[in-house]
This record gives sequence, structure tokens and C-alpha cells, in this order.
Amino acid sequence: MAINIPQQANAQRFNHANFSRPAPTMNRTPVTVNRTVTVNRTPPVTRTEPVSPVNRTINGGSRNVGNHNIEMNRNVTGNEHVNVNPRADVHNHVTVYHTGSFRSQPYNYHPYHPYYWGPRWHPVGFFLSALAANAIRFSIGNQWYYYDDGCYYIPSGGGYSAVLPPVGAVVSYLPDGYETCQVGDVYYYYFAGTFYVNIQAGYQVVQAPIGAIISQLPDGAVDQNINGQDLLVYNNTYYEPISQDGQDAYQVVPGN
Repeated sequence: MAINIPQQANAQRFNHANFSRPAPTMNRTPVTVNRTVTVNRTPPVTRTEPVSPVNRTINGGSRNVGNHNIEMNRNVTGNEHVNVNPRADVHNHVTVYHTGSFRSQPYNYHPYHPYYWGPRWHPVGFFLSALAANAIRFSIGNQWYYYDDGCYYIPSGGGYSAVLPPVGAVVSYLPDGYETCQVGDVYYYYFAGTFYVNIQAGYQVVQAPIGAIISQLPDGAVDQNINGQDLLVYNNTYYEPISQDGQDAYQVVPGN
């Protein structure tokens, strides 16, 4: 018995040492990650900047001596045939006004003082016995006109009389001192009571646009009281005295 007990003990020890423990089983559920990335990309915005007025220089800025003939039809489409090497004295404008509708500024009466655009400018009705040699001649309808430095003339009594510019006339240059104003998306050029738009052939005379703001009116404007307010009328266009950035100015308004 003394001999067998150790053997049994050893057998129990060995049997315990040979015991195989199964490895633990781990059920891991695969994790599926759905990553949905939504990117809101706003398409690039095309910005159309207003085109600044361009000072046009024609023939290198040279002046041609002698009267030039421009044949035009009153129904101007912008494709007029111009038989002229135009004189090019286009200089920078003085002030730019922006407005989107008429009466963008409050009424502000101020005394009217006729403005003169230099020694070569003359008011309507002024008589000249002779014109500059480089005055430009053109016809609309059955009437011949002469254009020189922002003034328009017709033959009269052995000389020439200053007249209002005919709507639709196209000239190749604007003189010193013109202004540029913007009404909506359209740029207008203004000089001595006359508005122009830029076309391929040059600068075309147009009706005064409602809402345009200009700084000066020429001699010949008439003060007229309408509904208790003093307006100025020039070339069948009504101007309301206003203040623009602290400066006296005039805005084109409807006649009624």
C-alpha cells in the first residue's frame, strides 16, 4: 500500500497535466461602416461686371482737315455705313453716376445756372459765319448737319446755326467734359444736354433715359412748376433738381 499510493498520486498528476482545454470561441460579427459623404458644391458663379466706358482713339488720334461726309438713314440700326476717317479726340469723362430707376434721390431744389462747355460750344440758335475745317458733315432724312466738338449745326442764312442734335445721329468722338451715367445695365454718355450710347460705328444720339443723373444743364433750359415742384425742361426732357453725394445734380424724370 505504501508503494501504490505514490503511483496513484503521480497518475492523477499526469492525467491533470495532459488535460486539453479548448480554446475559447469568439463570435465577432463583422462591422460594416456605410460612410455616405454628401458634398454640396455650388457651381461657380459667373459675374458679369459692367463694362467701363472705353476711350476710343481712331486713326492714332490724328485730325483730318476738311469736312467729312457721313450718309445715314433716320431709321438707325447700328449698322450705318460711315464714309469718314473720323477725328479722334476722345478724352476721359469727369463723373460717373449710377441709378436704377427714376427718383433714386430726393427732390432738392437749387438755383439753375446754365453751364458752358468751353469756347467751342454754342447754345441752340447761335449763328456762325464759318465752321472749323474739320467739322463732320452727315445727313439724316433730307437735312444736312455738321458736327463739331459736341455741337450740331445746319446751314442757315449764308452761315450755320446751332441746333438740337437729331436722335439717331452717329458721331465718331465725344469732346472733353462728357459724363457717363448708368441706368440699369446700360451706360450712357452725356454732353451738353445730349445723351449717347456706344455702338460699333461710334456714339449714337438717343432719347434721355428716365432715371439718368447728370451734373449740368446747358443754356436754354426752362424752369417749370409741376405739382408744386420746380423742374427744368430742356429738349422736351424734364429734369428734377436733386443732391447727389452732397453735390447739386439733375435727374431725368417723366414729364407727368
